[in-house]
Amino acid sequence: MKKFVRILALTLVAVMLCATLASCGGPNKDPEKALASLKEEGYTAVKVGDYVSGTKLVKDDDGKDKLEHVTIYYYDSKEDATAAMEKIQKLADEEKDDKDTDWVGATQSGSIIYFGTKAAIKAAK
Repeated sequence: MKKFVRILALTLVAVMLCATLASCGGPNKDPEKALASLKEEGYTAVKVGDYVSGTKLVKDDDGKDKLEHVTIYYYDSKEDATAAMEKIQKLADEEKDDKDTDWVGATQSGSIIYFGTKAAIKAAK
C-alpha cells in the first residue's frame, strides 16, 4: 500500500509539473484567436498586417490609472523572427515605462515575438 501511495504521489507531481509548464507560454499562435481573446477580456485590440496590439486602462492597487498593453508580431518562420528580434527589442525598451513593474521585454516564442505587461500577455492566450 505504501508503495502504491508513493507512485501515485509522484505521478500527480509529474502531471502538475507538466500542466504548470504548459500554461506558462506566451500569446496565442493564431493572430485571430489572440485578437478575439483580447477583445473578450475588454482590451481595445487591432490586427494590422502581421501584428496584433491591445491596450486596456485599469486601476492599480493604489487606485491610479494603469495602462495594460501587449504587441505581438507574427512571422512566417522562426528564422525570420530571430532576424527581427534585435530591432523589436529596441522598440520594446522604448515603450517601457519606468513605473511598469510587470513589464515583459521582447520575448520570442518560435515564429512570434511579443512584449507588454504580464496581464495583457496573459489575456492574449
